[in-house]
Amino acid sequence: MYARSPEDLKRLITAHPDDSPSTFLDDGTYAAWCYDHLTPGELKSAFHRDADPDACEKWGLSSLEFKQQVEMAWIAKMVATL
Repeated sequence: MYARSPEDLKRLITAHPDDSPSTFLDDGTYAAWCYDHLTPGELKSAFHRDADPDACEKWGLSSLEFKQQVEMAWIAKMVATL
């Protein structure tokens, strides 16, 4: 089961505390790519600035979807480092 939103990801992580948070990120999503390639600091910075227009175009995301994908990767990364 894959998360579709940051809230959904939080729910899945809480329901399955023994599973790696990354298992709830669909491999074909920008969230999974971010999880695999960016540090927590880079994710935090990406979340707090405007959506990257190049990434939005490449991944077919709106600005809101971009923010949600980055937030999901950031949540998963932070939980994984606990």
